[in-house]
Amino acid sequence: MKKRMADLDALDHIAINDLLCRFFLAFDERNWTSMADCLAPEVFIDYSSSGREQPSTMTNFEFVQRRQNAADTLSKHHSFSNLLLSSEAEDVRGRCNYLILRFERDLKRPGEDFYHSCGAYEFMFAKADGSWRITSITQKALRSWGNSNLHGGTRMAGAQDGKA
Repeated sequence: MKKRMADLDALDHIAINDLLCRFFLAFDERNWTSMADCLAPEVFIDYSSSGREQPSTMTNFEFVQRRQNAADTLSKHHSFSNLLLSSEAEDVRGRCNYLILRFERDLKRPGEDFYHSCGAYEFMFAKADGSWRITSITQKALRSWGNSNLHGGTRMAGAQDGKA
C-alpha cells in the first residue's frame, strides 16, 4: 500500500496558490523583481521536455536573468489549474496544469501571430524567512502550437541545437 502524504494546512495551501499566482503574473508583466521574490535563493530548473534548458541548479538571480534574456515582444498570459499539493517533511510538492498564451504585439500576417503551450509543472516549495518560496520547477510540456519563431526561449534552444 502506498504511503499517504501528510495533509497540508489550509493556510499553507492558500499561501502557495498565491505564490504561484504572483510567479506566473511576473512572467506576464515582466516584473523581474517580483519573480525573484517568489524563488528560493537557489532553485532547480528542468525545462528539458520542451527542448529548452537542461536540468540544473542556479541562483534565483540567474533564473530571472535567463528569463529576461529570453524576453521577446510577445504579450503573454499564463494560467494554471488543478493545483495539487502534498507535504513532504519540511517541503511541499506541487503539481498543476498550465496554459501559456503568447501573441505577437505587431500583427504581421494573419495566422502567424501566436505561439501557445500547455502541459504540467511540478514544483517543490520550502519556507524561507516565514514565507513559501519555489525551490524546484520541472516543466512537463504536452504540446505547443503556432509560430515557434516568436518565442525567445525556443529560438535560443534551436540556435544551441543548430536548428535556428
